[in-house]
Amino acid sequence: MGRPAAPGSASSPPSTAAVPASTAATPPAPTTSGGAPTTAAPTSVAGTTTTAPAAATVLAGTAVAGSAGGVEVSGPPFPNAYPFTEAVRLSDGSCIGWAGSAGGSTVGLAVGAPVVVLAAATDRELGRGRVRRSHWEDMSDGGRQWNCFFDFTATLKRPPPPEVRIRVGPLQPWLAGPDPDDPDVYVASVSTGALIELIPSCPPVPDETATTTTVRRRPPRQVSGWHAIGQYWSRGVASLCRAGLPVTAIARPCRPRGVGSEYISEVVDSHDSTVHYRDGAKVPVGTEMTVVVATGRPCE
Repeated sequence: MGRPAAPGSASSPPSTAAVPASTAATPPAPTTSGGAPTTAAPTSVAGTTTTAPAAATVLAGTAVAGSAGGVEVSGPPFPNAYPFTEAVRLSDGSCIGWAGSAGGSTVGLAVGAPVVVLAAATDRELGRGRVRRSHWEDMSDGGRQWNCFFDFTATLKRPPPPEVRIRVGPLQPWLAGPDPDDPDVYVASVSTGALIELIPSCPPVPDETATTTTVRRRPPRQVSGWHAIGQYWSRGVASLCRAGLPVTAIARPCRPRGVGSEYISEVVDSHDSTVHYRDGAKVPVGTEMTVVVATGRPCE
């Protein structure tokens, strides 16, 4: 575990919902002349020679979504889903997007959804396809860091560039690139709003441009018992803020092995990133924190 399964493989309960891959038509057999095969020559129209187009390329990929909360039998509604989860885990082993995500709706993220492949920096369309299957798994080997994978294929006129964007249904496009462990599979990270200001227990993020007056105070008391590392980002951020440790930034690197997308892998001092804190460690109240939250794209 630690990287998305290639489309068609499963390391979690199999999905019962899937769209069968299309089958290519069988080309006609070449004609023969005197027992020897012949090939069609390029056609010429008004002195212009044309050739048959290059063979199409099938791009395989997966979109990775963070998930937290219980498994649902059906829905919507999804009463067991955590408010910031990007996709809901279903009891048949599949996943589905939903309207209730506090970070932004992911309705339309589902098996059968249309997929449009776009250039990385423009809206130029490169190809189209569909989500073929979905599944979920614990990326942390028992740590309950759940991720949903939406495996898709798309037909392109030519081989894909190193990075593309994919748009699933009505959702915003997400950047996708090759999986370092399986370059033939492109991986995208489903993106919703992981924002500190969405967590009610957190104070406003300080304005770095504002001038402040330093006042000598007695040493602050120490707080402990917070739980953030290994937690879904919104749960961990809320725990830090409730303990009196304001979160001032969220870092979004690639996803290391054993870490789920949208889960916190590290907590560091906002003013000195070399200072790392153990989960629940004693820290002076008021210490400003930065949490490191993995995206869906795996690290090299």
